[in-house]
Amino acid sequence: MPYNSGALLVADIGNVTTRVTLIDMVDGEMRLIGQASVPSTTEPPFENAVIGILEAATQLSDMTGRQLMRDGSLLLPQTNERDGINSVVPLTSASPPMSIVIAALSNEMSARSATRASRSTYTTIQQTITLDDAAGGAHDGDRSWIERQVQTLMGLQPDLVIIAGGLEDGAQDALVRLAHIVGLTAFTTRIDAEGQQRQDVNKRRVLFAGNSFARERVIEALSSRADLQVIENVRPGLAAEQLEPVRQAIARLYNEVVLPTLPGAAALRRVSSAPLVTGSDATGVLTRFVAEHYRRATLTVDCGSANTAAYLASTGQYTPVVFGGVGTGYGLGGLLTERGVAAIARWLPFAISERDLTHWLLNKMLRPHLVPASREDVLIEHAVAREALGLALAALRDEHLNLAYDYVLASGGVLANAPQAGLAALTLLDALQPSAEESVLAIELHLDTLGLVGSCGALAFSNPDAALTLFERDLLRNTPLATCVVALGGGRPGEAAIEAELKEVGGQTRILTVNHGEIGRLPLAPGRRAQLTLRPTGNVRIGRNAAGEEVASEVAAISGSALGVIIDARGRPLRLPEEPAGRQKLLWEWLVAIGAMHGALPYPVAEVIPSPPVSISTAPTTPPAAAENGVAASAPTPAGPPSLENDLEKLRQSIEEPKKGGFLRRK
Repeated sequence: MPYNSGALLVADIGNVTTRVTLIDMVDGEMRLIGQASVPSTTEPPFENAVIGILEAATQLSDMTGRQLMRDGSLLLPQTNERDGINSVVPLTSASPPMSIVIAALSNEMSARSATRASRSTYTTIQQTITLDDAAGGAHDGDRSWIERQVQTLMGLQPDLVIIAGGLEDGAQDALVRLAHIVGLTAFTTRIDAEGQQRQDVNKRRVLFAGNSFARERVIEALSSRADLQVIENVRPGLAAEQLEPVRQAIARLYNEVVLPTLPGAAALRRVSSAPLVTGSDATGVLTRFVAEHYRRATLTVDCGSANTAAYLASTGQYTPVVFGGVGTGYGLGGLLTERGVAAIARWLPFAISERDLTHWLLNKMLRPHLVPASREDVLIEHAVAREALGLALAALRDEHLNLAYDYVLASGGVLANAPQAGLAALTLLDALQPSAEESVLAIELHLDTLGLVGSCGALAFSNPDAALTLFERDLLRNTPLATCVVALGGGRPGEAAIEAELKEVGGQTRILTVNHGEIGRLPLAPGRRAQLTLRPTGNVRIGRNAAGEEVASEVAAISGSALGVIIDARGRPLRLPEEPAGRQKLLWEWLVAIGAMHGALPYPVAEVIPSPPVSISTAPTTPPAAAENGVAASAPTPAGPPSLENDLEKLRQSIEEPKKGGFLRRK
């Protein structure tokens, strides 16, 4: 696609902040000229994203000396004096998440696969119904399981329903039953002007991603009751998942249905020649580019106010995990639902009651634009970020048993605005808990302090050359955070785990010994190069090397960064002491060791401590085949005009009396 190489304004519209980046040609390359951030204007009283963009452009005019505005509007196109711009490139994460209901045969197979696929963009799962639940108990007082599900789904009004399940050439009748349940929720009852009860059909958007042999019967069951789209089976075999077709369909529906609801989207189209894209799409594109261009297994994490995401890419492989409604501000409600207050409190080196912490979190959720006013506020924000990122990484580990990456690109307001680079690095390491399995030698951490990850990805759709130079010349320089080495192996706290030697090219040699349970740092300034030699003790290994084996990088292979080289010998998973004094002291020691804090622990010791498990890993279970294949029960066949009561009765007859041996078991 041809593109104009003149001045561009990249507008990143977030839930809390709108960041506008001006780029233009400098010495034959498109470079960052300036940035301005203003509060987003997608909420009342403005409800127009363009107002925030114009305000940021006005600030950019003052900062750069360029005239970007004229008569209250953007100056388009760019003049010979280099005033104005040629185009606006917009992206956003401020559109609401798409609500999804999953109807599947089994919790452990088809529902699990559908859940994984649903995380391709900003979504929230309102409800998951499976026939496992029906087999567990069909009655609740006077209401059947079917009636309860229909009543629940009618009250939810999701944006999308996903029907999944049935191995290929497996269960059909159970899938058709689920389709009929979804079809029942299309009815709404009203009283007309004559006082008569009427039933209207309100079609739902439905994706069918189940057994392809049941497609025709599912289409018939949902005929005139749903806007149905048929996708390849999300779980065609016991050991086979097919997530990409469903992921693409969900992302496409979000872009078509939800993205245009962004306040001011119509006005944005009038000032922009580039299409509006989601932040998740833009970040995913950049992640895949980095993985392919640099041949590195790349993990990009984004911890925002309303959404949290992790994107994993390597050659030929890409996995997005996006949690809509889970974040450090507006998304705190979703995070508390998933993790709870105690999980956040365990990361704090000071005492705070659950009541006070809950009030702090609720206040932050109501006023996410407030900046931290104290050291304690900062530490709470980073405790929240740990749990949000840990949730995303747990979902990645659930999908990839052998999660591997050697380059981490981190973004999000809490991390980018960390007062010390060490605090951002420690938050990342605590949340991700990279292990020795994930690299041969080390993992590089990079912090996107300018918020350019999404901007580069959005530019890639219309101006790939500008995206590449902005990434290499501006993003990669802001800011290399650290090179991290993970030392794994048993040992008592206080005993030596590893000796690290960093020999700087043309400079001094530094040697550091790190004990078990500790974290250490060897400084190496940005722009400098060095060779790293690691000498683990007999039972400690580095990466995929044998225990006790000395490992050395090539000469000048280690690049300087804000923190240099971090040696993490704290073990995996991280284990925090249950005793309050020990826990607080250990957390503070880690902060001091990485350079985020100084001095002795300044807080009194807590009397009580919540102690949920620290590990963020997930151990997927192996589901039984019978749950996916189901019992071939006869599906209800519509007869006559649509009727809620008639369909309910037919479904009730098919499910209330399961066959001997269990509703979902093979005969």
